[in-house]
Amino acid sequence: MSVILVGVDGSEASADAVRWATRTAAAEHLPLKIVAAYSSTTSDYAPGLVIPQDVIDAIRKESTSAVQSAAEIARGEVPDIELSGSIVEGDAARVMLEVGATAHTIVLGTRGLGSVKGLFLGSVSTNVAAHAKGRVVIVPHGATGGDGPVVVGVDDSAVSDPAVEEAYRQADVHKCKLVAVHTWTPLDADALHGFGLDQAEIEEMSNQAIEAVAERMAGYREDYPDVEVERVVIPEEPAKAILDAARDEASLIVMGSRGRGGFAGLLLGSRSQKVLHHAQVPVMIVRR
Repeated sequence: MSVILVGVDGSEASADAVRWATRTAAAEHLPLKIVAAYSSTTSDYAPGLVIPQDVIDAIRKESTSAVQSAAEIARGEVPDIELSGSIVEGDAARVMLEVGATAHTIVLGTRGLGSVKGLFLGSVSTNVAAHAKGRVVIVPHGATGGDGPVVVGVDDSAVSDPAVEEAYRQADVHKCKLVAVHTWTPLDADALHGFGLDQAEIEEMSNQAIEAVAERMAGYREDYPDVEVERVVIPEEPAKAILDAARDEASLIVMGSRGRGGFAGLLLGSRSQKVLHHAQVPVMIVRR
């Protein structure tokens, strides 16, 4: 059975991720799986060093405690949630990618503990978001979602289709509004005026972009007729427009990826990276 998978390390950031993941598991009618990764190996800088067994036992105990604490948080959010927990030895990002290969969604916080005992560093979240094949949600510290709108970036091409489809589904599941953001040029209005375009010409180009976006989203509107949609079509740098649309009350930002393909090169596009690094609400990265 598919699960909502959340990685924990005992930090406050991972506690926020657990709260978000628990509510999502309840809304999706799926079990919650809590995982902590730990490592008993040394770095390449000290290949001959052997970590004492009592230190390894302490690391394992800390990981077990992190999972147990996360389970208490989850039951505090949804008392009857179906959940399981485990600790797995290995690199944290690889553990989450392997355990989450068949998960419905992987959920991570944005900050870990650091040091040899720190299980989820900021780089783990970005690495998992970059390489996972399915949905990954990064929950910023202090952001636990809510009932605000879902915000999605829309291209006038098929590239954004997986994100748009998932954003509609999220809005439908959570009974909230969908805000679809499309930027038809990375230049803002002042810059366009500087290139000699007057307001009437800018408005005409915006109207043409609105029509193109409406056509792009028409099929989803038929699949999700109850979802209220607000379209934001403006000249602006895309990541800034998405962050501005989400700043006040959004519960989730949904982004696609323009990755280059292949495991080693399946990197997030610059737009997704900017949104991930600056968003104050949970961000979902979606691939088909």
